Amino acid sequence: MTLGNKKIYLGFTLTEVMVIFSIIAILVLAAVMSFSPQLHKGNDSKRKADLNSIKIAVEEYEKDHNCYPDAALMNACGTDAGIPIHPYLTDVPCDPVTGNAYFYENDGTPCPVWFRVYTTLQYTKDASAIPGVGPGDTYNFYMSSDNAPNFPNEGSNLYGCIEGICTNLDRPNTCSSYTWDLPNCNGSCGQPIYSCSFL
Repeated sequence: MTLGNKKIYLGFTLTEVMVIFSIIAILVLAAVMSFSPQLHKGNDSKRKADLNSIKIAVEEYEKDHNCYPDAALMNACGTDAGIPIHPYLTDVPCDPVTGNAYFYENDGTPCPVWFRVYTTLQYTKDASAIPGVGPGDTYNFYMSSDNAPNFPNEGSNLYGCIEGICTNLDRPNTCSSYTWDLPNCNGSCGQPIYSCSFL
């Protein structure tokens, strides 16, 4: 378009376009960053509700059987729990982000008398988060039976049934049942359900 001898250009210069995209990018980043903690809190609410459901189910199981369920019954999540836990918990809940089962432990005996179930909360500023709990100090939230023992002191040894022999679990393994500072594994290594292996 010309106006007299002057040419008039309609549109934006490259600099103007880059400034606009930069402003949009900053606004999107700010929105995502302010939304992320809320998303984490939502996931954590689901985790806490899942752990509470598991706690209620295993407490009801214990009332009927005088033992808490074996850890092996809680390993497959998102599927029909089947076997003895079924009337108490139809489906074992999975972590909403990873899709993995929550870590369930008991005293490792044939008739467990206590349990704990662990998860990792994403929102680490949550007042109920306790950094460094559970096996390997890898979790920050748990629920347990009222009679679950205090966590072992630093330097305690973890034992599990590797190929039928009670072994110090000093490297990554598949054990879901183990004992703290009991090198005889409470005599449970003769039972195949407690068998596990090193990775």
